Amino acid sequence: MRQVTFAKMFILAIALAIGLMEPSGRAKAAETQDVSVRMDWVTSSYHAPYYVGVKNGYYKEEGLNVTVDPGNGSANVAQAIGHGNGDLATVDGGTMMQLVAKGLPVKAVMGEYERNPNGVIYNKARNIKTPKDLEGKTVALTNGDAPSALLPAFAKAAGVDLSKVTLINTSAAAKNAAVIAGKADADVTFAFQGVPIIRAGGIDAASFDFADYGVTVPGLVLIARDEYIAKNGDTIKRFVRATRKAIEWTMQHPKEAMDILIEMNPGQDVNTTTGLPILEASFQLLHTKNTEGQPIGVMSPKDWATAQDILAEYVGLQKAASPDVYFTNAFTGAQ
Repeated sequence: MRQVTFAKMFILAIALAIGLMEPSGRAKAAETQDVSVRMDWVTSSYHAPYYVGVKNGYYKEEGLNVTVDPGNGSANVAQAIGHGNGDLATVDGGTMMQLVAKGLPVKAVMGEYERNPNGVIYNKARNIKTPKDLEGKTVALTNGDAPSALLPAFAKAAGVDLSKVTLINTSAAAKNAAVIAGKADADVTFAFQGVPIIRAGGIDAASFDFADYGVTVPGLVLIARDEYIAKNGDTIKRFVRATRKAIEWTMQHPKEAMDILIEMNPGQDVNTTTGLPILEASFQLLHTKNTEGQPIGVMSPKDWATAQDILAEYVGLQKAASPDVYFTNAFTGAQ
């Protein structure tokens, strides 16, 4: 009788152990951990994967209760994270690098848009076929933002004499409108966003992407402050794993991802006409030639070293001894 009881107890113990394991073999967290992630800007279609991660339960599967908050510009968001106001955030990589060089204690823990998203978006009807054709034309930009800061690097690489280009300064929100209204022949902005927006305004638009001319500076990256990284390494690893899964699902279901974004942001002005093509265009930014074949999020030391050289030359970045100060692949599953 004792042998039967012992056998039953043994079987029960095994069953309980299996029940406490996830399909992947990882033990479930005893408690769900709260994690905040702040976007670089107001709610936009390219933020959809984070809402997908929440809606589809990918973060919950990793034992994380994630809240997604809008942002107010990469520089502001990065500084907030660096000062302990929030856990994680997505910001412009080049902007983050400049702040790190000035002492901000943050680091990229996952690459999102690793290919430089900036470009010159132009009206094809203005007889522009090559970058050289921008000479004699009017180009709208926003002084001080990431795209305009890198315009000289693009111009040098593409053989464009900027002294022969009329540059007009306007707000970030007005650049695409200037091209649509015919006040500018081109503008400098995120190409994956600008092209669909200008096309929706009835203009046949195309872009000269900075990345195609060797201007390699990371686009969006996921950052955390150094102290948070030191204390929450496993949390970050689980967040990256779930986010990668959300991005992959979004790539397979972009229309459904847009629906989730809109559903989870009631009252937000998300343009459904341009939102879907912008989201789909963003998928082309997930890798550089140096990260092809790696899991989404893995970053290339070579890309960061090149970015540091470019920013040192064109925006006065104080170079670090090693680009490792800007990023870590400790949580991305780099091969």
